[in-house]
Amino acid sequence: MTAFITRDLPDHSEFKSLLTAAGWEVAGQLLVELSPLPFGPVPEAEWMFFSSQNAVRFYFDNQANAAAPSPERIRWAALGPATARALSEYVEPVDFMGTGEPESTAQSFRLAHPGAGRILFPAARHSRQSVMAFLAPDYECLHFPIYDNRPLANPPHSKADVLVFTSPLNAEAYFSKHPLEPGQQVVAIGDTTGAALRQLGIAGISVAAQPSERGLADAVLKFEI
Repeated sequence: MTAFITRDLPDHSEFKSLLTAAGWEVAGQLLVELSPLPFGPVPEAEWMFFSSQNAVRFYFDNQANAAAPSPERIRWAALGPATARALSEYVEPVDFMGTGEPESTAQSFRLAHPGAGRILFPAARHSRQSVMAFLAPDYECLHFPIYDNRPLANPPHSKADVLVFTSPLNAEAYFSKHPLEPGQQVVAIGDTTGAALRQLGIAGISVAAQPSERGLADAVLKFEI
C-alpha cells in the first residue's frame, strides 16, 4: 500500500515511521509555497494566537525587524499540541492550547478566557481565519499577515492508494491540476480541510480523529487490505 501526504517529511516524521513500520510506502511534498512577508510594528494585543507551526516560525524569525509589544504584556495561545510545541521553543509558558480543530478550540478558549482583550492572529496572507470566525463577534480579533502562502503552479501527481491533505490550500493546489484516480482514498487532517475537499467535489473523505501525524497515520491504516 502507498500513501502521499501534502507536507514535506523529515526522517523523524511520526506519520512516516508509523506507516513504514506497517509496510507502507510513503511520499510527501508540501504543495504550497511559503515566503515571509515584511511586517512593521506589531499591533498591541493582550493575546497572540498562533494557528500553525509555520506562523510561529515566520513570526519569531522576523520579529526582530519590527517593533513588537513587550512579551511580558502578552499571553500566548496555540491552536493545538504541535503548534504549542513550536511556540514553547520561543516563549513560556504557552497560556492556552487548543484541540487542533478551530471550532472546538474556540469553544474551549471562550470557556477559559471569557474576558480576553484584543487577540492578534499572526498568520498566512490567505489564512481561512477559522478560529477568528468562531470567536467573533464576542472578541476583538485581528488578522496579522506575516507570510505568504501560494499553491504550487505545478503540483506533482500521485497514484498512491491514499492521498492525505493537511490544509485546504494544499487540497486546492492538488485538485486544480489533477483528478482523483479510480480507487484512491482521501484523508483530511480536520473538518476544515474536509469541508474544502467536499467543495472541490471529493466524496467519501475520511477525517482524522486527531489533527496530528499519529491521527493521520491511524486514518490511513484503516485502509489496509
